[in-house]
Amino acid sequence: MKKNGALQKSLTFWLRTCVRTQALSSLAILNLLLLAGSAQAAEPPIVVGQSLNLGPDSDGGGLRIDAATKGYIASINAAGGVKGRKIELVSLNDDGDPKVHAKNLKQLAEKRGAVAFMNCQDDAACSVATAAASELQVPLVGVMSGLKTLPNADGPWVFRVRPDYEREAVRLAKQLVSMACSRIVIVTDAPASEPVKALRESLARQSLSVAVLETGNSEAATQALLKNLEKGGYHAAAMVVSLKTLERLMDSQITARPEWPRVIVSLSSNHLQTLMAGFKNRSFGFTYVVPNPEILDRPLTQEFQRTMDKYGAGHSSTFVGMEAYVNTKLLVEALQRAPRAEPKPLAAALRAMDNLDLGGFQVSFAKGAASGSSWIDIGIRSRYGQLLN
Repeated sequence: MKKNGALQKSLTFWLRTCVRTQALSSLAILNLLLLAGSAQAAEPPIVVGQSLNLGPDSDGGGLRIDAATKGYIASINAAGGVKGRKIELVSLNDDGDPKVHAKNLKQLAEKRGAVAFMNCQDDAACSVATAAASELQVPLVGVMSGLKTLPNADGPWVFRVRPDYEREAVRLAKQLVSMACSRIVIVTDAPASEPVKALRESLARQSLSVAVLETGNSEAATQALLKNLEKGGYHAAAMVVSLKTLERLMDSQITARPEWPRVIVSLSSNHLQTLMAGFKNRSFGFTYVVPNPEILDRPLTQEFQRTMDKYGAGHSSTFVGMEAYVNTKLLVEALQRAPRAEPKPLAAALRAMDNLDLGGFQVSFAKGAASGSSWIDIGIRSRYGQLLN
């Protein structure tokens, strides 16, 4: 009986020791898990930024860019982010003012710690953005301008996906020849600009008759334009105008006047949607530099529509929204490849990209390419409003 009592006491002591040890082990494991979770939660997001015209006087292009960019980043964050870190997108409004655009980029880099800039919106904004990227040494991804003369366009911090205006103009001139248009007028408020020069040279190489008519925001300029259009007997008008001039023409309700040629054409433009809406009962031809978001013939456009349906907005499903989506997808791919989410290694990862397939759309910055893509297509909207391509 004494032996049995001693054995029972030993077993009781052993069980109590095991329970205490197990409790301590469980507590230690729990603490370690909590510490690990806290460390992961404390990992700061990767900040990327963009400055856009989001004001009430914009044509909505900036809002479309912002919606497409936010949608793609939201889909990446929902899938766990980049290497376990979320991406924080900071979008600042510049109201279309290049000076404000430059200030916004400086603020994004120095106060918000942005490791990359995205999506400068037009020629003026992209001119200051490419200069700022080099000065601040922060990569700029997705230059939405075809200017060859951008500051530091071929530098180590600037990454333009789209081709330049010269290559767009060559494609547009060939399209006009195929449409049997031989007398072309370029209507512009910037006759000395690079797009006008590119169009004049490309049209002349196709042996087309080319005239340039300057217009502006005044009633006198508008009436003079109408008189010159009536005299010319032109087959097509190539539009190279600012948003303000375009709105003036539309508000005057003269774009449906008989003086206007039956065919209107344009290079890829950030206010392309406004251009198409402004010329009713006219065939409208235009270049575009990313796949048509309405044609689901490749994985990229299918993915774009799925992502926008779930995370984006309906108004983002446009050419400018598609371009912004491509730029954002490219940046995220570079963040995945870079050893650290910092400007310099990120720029190196972008520059090393060679024939990256984004889903039926290739981008390459290897060998110092000034543009990541040579992809250009022609869209035609009929006089009845159907998009034919």
